[in-house]
Amino acid sequence: MNIDTSDRKQLEACSNVLLLAPLTPTGNRACLELLAATSPPESANVAAVTYTPPPETWVSDWRTHVDGLPAELAFIHANTVEATGAEGESGVPDDVPVSRVDPNQPMDIVAPLSEQLTRWEGNGNQTLVAVQTLTILLEYVDFDTAFRYLHILTHRVQAADAIGFYHMDPDIHDEETVNALKTLFDAVVEVSDDGETWSVSETYGDRSATSDHVQTHDTDVSASDDDGLFASIRESLAGVFSGQERATPDVDAEDVSPGGTPPAESDVDELPDEAMLTDEDRIRELLTQYGGRMKQADVTEETEWSKSTVSRKLSKMEEKGLVTRVQVGRGNLVFLSGYEPETAKSPFEQETD
Repeated sequence: MNIDTSDRKQLEACSNVLLLAPLTPTGNRACLELLAATSPPESANVAAVTYTPPPETWVSDWRTHVDGLPAELAFIHANTVEATGAEGESGVPDDVPVSRVDPNQPMDIVAPLSEQLTRWEGNGNQTLVAVQTLTILLEYVDFDTAFRYLHILTHRVQAADAIGFYHMDPDIHDEETVNALKTLFDAVVEVSDDGETWSVSETYGDRSATSDHVQTHDTDVSASDDDGLFASIRESLAGVFSGQERATPDVDAEDVSPGGTPPAESDVDELPDEAMLTDEDRIRELLTQYGGRMKQADVTEETEWSKSTVSRKLSKMEEKGLVTRVQVGRGNLVFLSGYEPETAKSPFEQETD
């Protein structure tokens, strides 16, 4: 896989990248080569979350297609079966940590991964996270669970100033599943079946323009999609445009899954402590819970920060393109990137602080 300078710079500016490639040796090779092309192995920390292949196969494939191993390497293997044999037999160096978790409990991946990301902070290398693959993940858990897990994982990767690559075979999943997952990522890399043709498209901040598939999914909604994630978001924003409150204020848009079912109370216990999130992450989580938009005054109330602190943090997030603020009367409405209205005037005249 040959990545030109412009595409490499685009990927280096991302936090989370979805790799759409076949679930074949060609697709696995594309994932490894993409990691090596993003940052030279000798100056990279790589945390690999594996289902199949196991760590020893991952190492063997890396040595075949890339050569020298990354400067720092760690595995979180979603398989409870222990490998046997010495380094010469397993192929995994003795100094490379391997954490094993239950593949049916994806949230168990977050803790060991976070430990590795923290351990590598400040060592001068670029940290990369490789998840191989989302296709196998969805064989173990339902979509709602996978979506929540990836929502948390992508935020953790961003907070660590790392770059995450998440491999998925688009031919195995329906279009709605692929398009829903795309909203979690900054960019999408698509690789052909033979591995010769590939492209990079940006999704972050302009989801409606990412691909024809996303445009179709967002604008041509069938009856079966009315209870989905995107329908919930559209309905919540429609309430803003009409100046009305949402009909079901007790159910947040983030809590309505693509299947239309609010999570059980036990799901909340699976979320990581707020200490794991940056201040920007907290604001993005709040906006997500409020359907992509909320009043700046409500941000201040929810976070218990001072007005000046909230204003300063939102200004920095605006500079990064993470949020958009629209002045409404004496206050501001804050929109998560990708959920902005088409106009910034008349639809909000009834909205007040």
